[in-house]
Amino acid sequence: MRGTPAMIAAAVTIATSVLAQTADVREIGGNKQLFIDEDMVQSMAGVAFVLNPAQRAGPVLFPDAPWEPTGLGYVTVLHDEGKFRMYYGSWEWREDIKGHWMDRIAYAESDDGIHWRKPILGQMEYQGSTANNLLMLGHCGGYVHGGSVFIDPHAASPDERYKMIFGDFYRICPYEGCPQHTTISGATSADGIHWTGLDTPHGLLFPSGGTDTQNVCFWDPYRQAYVAYTRVNVYRKNDQGEPYGQASRRIGRSQSPIWREFPPSEEIAAPDEDDPGGEWGCGLYNSAATLYDWAPGVYLFFPSVHHYDNGLAEITFASSRDGIHLDRRFRERYVPIDPTAVRVGDQIGYSAYMGPGMIRMGDELWMYGLEHPTPHNSRWYGRRIEGAIQRYVQRLDGFVSLDAAGRPGTVTTRPFVLRGSRLEVNAKADIAPPAPDGTPGSTLVVEALDLEGNVLAASEPIHDDGVALTPTWRDGADLAQLIGQPVQLRFTLDMAKLYAFQIADAEPVAIQIAPQE
Repeated sequence: MRGTPAMIAAAVTIATSVLAQTADVREIGGNKQLFIDEDMVQSMAGVAFVLNPAQRAGPVLFPDAPWEPTGLGYVTVLHDEGKFRMYYGSWEWREDIKGHWMDRIAYAESDDGIHWRKPILGQMEYQGSTANNLLMLGHCGGYVHGGSVFIDPHAASPDERYKMIFGDFYRICPYEGCPQHTTISGATSADGIHWTGLDTPHGLLFPSGGTDTQNVCFWDPYRQAYVAYTRVNVYRKNDQGEPYGQASRRIGRSQSPIWREFPPSEEIAAPDEDDPGGEWGCGLYNSAATLYDWAPGVYLFFPSVHHYDNGLAEITFASSRDGIHLDRRFRERYVPIDPTAVRVGDQIGYSAYMGPGMIRMGDELWMYGLEHPTPHNSRWYGRRIEGAIQRYVQRLDGFVSLDAAGRPGTVTTRPFVLRGSRLEVNAKADIAPPAPDGTPGSTLVVEALDLEGNVLAASEPIHDDGVALTPTWRDGADLAQLIGQPVQLRFTLDMAKLYAFQIADAEPVAIQIAPQE
């Protein structure tokens, strides 16, 4: 899973015992279990799922080059062989061409993910010079849009290790000889810098597809197929069947075992009555679909909800266990809005779009997105959007937690066969300060139960914060004596947050999902 072979390629399937089969007991092995939903929850009381917004870590890249006169576009950041690689859009407003917006994809590098350089690549000519960091892509003189890049662990050859999906002929091609419609194209590369377009007519990757977004693609090891998340536009129709009004922007998905041949996308997510303005009052502008590398079988999404009434585009959060059915229970924004954002008449000067993927740095996850201080649907959008590429920081596994605030709460997991003795818990149990008499303000206790609810082992109270807290068991108890038995874990929290747990010394279990539903 893109850099975590221990969880995918080296995963082993553990035979489920007869007892486990008859008692509906799970085999989780050493797979980390995230509390992003009820998937691993048997029961809970006095706790609630809480979305934990990312922290704003500041801008890292600005439109300061002559070939970025209008601003920057969608971004992807990879961390490969010790180097950070960034792929981002470079905008130019051109009054002399059809469609007006000229977008190209540029490349930047960094040693630390914070300080970036724009290397001179010498690939594409801009105003008579190739002294720039623009990539030569597409079938229309580099006129491409919304690119995203991934490293393919399933690549047929080293020459195709890097893959990119992008919109070709964005809006409309300004040059002769190009199809006058938008398409979704792809390219491959051995080094992430020099790219070769697909050997299909006009580099076609999809029969058709919207490009006014950042389409995303990656190899899905659970389905053993390439999956792509694209734009789907749906219009209301009048009595005569004619479309009218603003398009309902939605997320589509396509799957193929072959990189060069994708079927048309099918809609998987759309605005609804819980979104601002309802189904037709906003749009899901992009998906930022991401396989979560540190817990098998978890898909994360960060769609930007575009408010049609005030131009605001804000990053939200969704999760999935199969990459198709999205859980959008949290409708609040995931990335806090720029505190310097201002209103422009009846518009809000803030648009933000998360890039796909994330990078682990110690106990943190770093993500990158595009922000600019312009309402998305304002009349000047596109002429000068300025803004910058931003860095966001999240605690490892910390997107969603089960919280007990104000009173103690309990969470009991579904039964599973214990395959190891080392339990690690990602939790924050130091929220409340100690009382004057020294009594801890926050507490977390873990118990191992049998299937009848009897306590087999109980931990000493935990009052710490950590992504891999190891409980100390009371009365000399040891989980090693329970290996091979079906158990449940019960977490009792008081003024604490619970993110995940893992049997760290157990072998990972391979996860498979049906090729297509």
